[in-house]
Amino acid sequence: MCGHEFDEEKIGKSCQGCGKKDCETVHCPNCGHGNSTEFETEFKFITSLKNKFSSKNKK
Repeated sequence: MCGHEFDEEKIGKSCQGCGKKDCETVHCPNCGHGNSTEFETEFKFITSLKNKFSSKNKK
């Protein structure tokens, strides 16, 4: 959210605050904003679909 870049593997993924088992939320060490790593996988899938459709439309 704030633009701070960090390696989530070094800081850990779970905040340990929500009580959810196997929480995949990554919190920014600068501002505390949390994002789920599941969204990254979904965005990659959506981007690949968009690329497939756009390449088919160019043919």
